[in-house]
Amino acid sequence: MEQQGPRSVILSGILLAMQLCSATYAPDSLARFFPPSGKLPKPRQEKIAFYFRRLRERKTSQDRRRDFRAITFDLDDTIWKGTETLINANEKMHDWIKVNTPKCAEKYDSKNFRELMSTLRKSQPEIAHNFTALRKKALEIAFAETGYDKSKVEPAFTAFIKARNNVLLYEDSVQTLKCLRERGIIVGAITNGNANVWEICGLRDLFDFAIKAEDAGEAKPLRAPFTLALRCCRRVLEDIGETSVLSIGESNILHVGDSIQSDVDGAKNAGFYAILLDRQIREEEKANLKRDSKADCVITGLEELYSKL
Repeated sequence: MEQQGPRSVILSGILLAMQLCSATYAPDSLARFFPPSGKLPKPRQEKIAFYFRRLRERKTSQDRRRDFRAITFDLDDTIWKGTETLINANEKMHDWIKVNTPKCAEKYDSKNFRELMSTLRKSQPEIAHNFTALRKKALEIAFAETGYDKSKVEPAFTAFIKARNNVLLYEDSVQTLKCLRERGIIVGAITNGNANVWEICGLRDLFDFAIKAEDAGEAKPLRAPFTLALRCCRRVLEDIGETSVLSIGESNILHVGDSIQSDVDGAKNAGFYAILLDRQIREEEKANLKRDSKADCVITGLEELYSKL
C-alpha cells in the first residue's frame, strides 16, 4: 500500500472535515420549508424578536411554562376543508384526462384511479408518504396501460395540483393565523398532504414555515416532521439573532390538528402540546373525547385557541 505523506494526510483531513460540516450544518438544508425567499421578511422577524424579549422579561417560571413559543397546524380539515378540496382537485385532473387522453378516461374513472393509488401505497411503501410521487406513478401506469406515453403525466398532475392549491378555507382560519402572528408566535404547518401554502392566495403570508411529509421523508404520526418543525423554529431564532436557540424546545410548541392518530399521537410522541380540533363535536362531549384521545385539549373551532395560550 502506498504511504501518504504529511501534506496528503493534512489535505485529506481538511477535505473530510469540510464534507462532514457540509452534511451536518448545511445552511440551506431547511430552506425548502420556508417562503421562496428563504427567510422571513424583516418586519416579521422583528415581531417575533419582540415576543421573545417579552418572554425573557417574565418573572416566574410558571409564566414561562404557560407561554407557547410556536404553534404548528395540520392543514387538511384543520385550516381548510380537505375533502371538498380534494374532490375538486380530482375532478379537475379527470377533466383534463377526458379531453387529452380519452382512452385512459374510459378505463380509469375516479373510483378506479383511487384504487390504483391505494394499491401503489401498499406495493411501494417507500413512497407511501409522498402523495406527489404516488399520483405521478399512478398516472404513468394508467397512461401506459391505455397507449399514452410519460409526457402526459406532468400536465395531468399540473391540472390536479393547481386545483389542490385552490383550497376552501374555514371561516376562522385566516383571522386566527393573523392574530397569532400579530402576537409574535412562530406559526408553522405540518401536513401529510401535498398542497403548497406558498402557492395559496390568502395563506402564503400567514405561515413562517411549512413541512410536507414528502419533504420530511416520513408522514405524521412518525417523528421526522415534528423534529423538522423544531429545527425550523430554531432556524427562525437564529435568523433574528436570539441568543440561545434552546429557548424553544418541544414542550414550547403547540400542535393543532383534526386527527387523533396523525396529529395528537404524533405531537405527543414528539413532546409537543397537542390540541385536537373536532368541528362537529358537542360541548358536552369534549371531556370524553379529551380523555379517549389523550389530547391536552379539545376545541371545536380555531377561535378557541386564544383561551389556551
